Amino acid sequence: MMKKIVIVLIFLCCSGSLFAQINEVGIFAGGSNFIGDIGRTNYIYPNSYAIGGIFKWNMHPNFSLRANYTYSKLTANDSESSNSFRKSRDLSFSNDIHELVAGIEYHFFKYNLDKTGYTHTPYIFVEAGVVNYATIDGRTFNYTMPFGIGYKTILAPKVGIGFETGFRYTFKDDIDGYPYDTESVNVQINPNNNDWYVFTGITLVFAFGREGCYTGSF
Repeated sequence: MMKKIVIVLIFLCCSGSLFAQINEVGIFAGGSNFIGDIGRTNYIYPNSYAIGGIFKWNMHPNFSLRANYTYSKLTANDSESSNSFRKSRDLSFSNDIHELVAGIEYHFFKYNLDKTGYTHTPYIFVEAGVVNYATIDGRTFNYTMPFGIGYKTILAPKVGIGFETGFRYTFKDDIDGYPYDTESVNVQINPNNNDWYVFTGITLVFAFGREGCYTGSF
């Protein structure tokens, strides 16, 4: 019985260490672009800035839990569109947005800022959260579902750098400021197409904490 108890205690101790992995905290800096009823329809075409903070908890060499806050000023202008109707319509908008999301990141190769040999990897991520922005009735919150792809590597001991693009799907069609009464303003906005926006940029993170007891084969 005592032997079993000792084995269980060792397992629990190791499990606790397993989940006490290296953490990362840092910044995101890059650009944003809007995909909706106004302006260009390019999926990736940064035309404004985006900046924020990011935190990652590396629970395993192949997985990280992540949370990030990002601020951006989304802008779009029909005059820059390749669509002839949009060019002649000539609408534009800008909107300050604040986004707070969390999710999971999958590394295609094992990665750890504090472990030799786990130095670089492409990755994908899926998140969920909220975004705050201005509407004609004042500021409001909306749900957002970010997903994207990136690549990261070690820049220096306990310092990592990455490049990523994330697409954000929203559940409303009002970021551009034209969701209501579209017939009276004669702008021909489609209220059935919810807005998207994209962040593309660089992450710079610093590691802290201690490495767990997993091995390279885990």
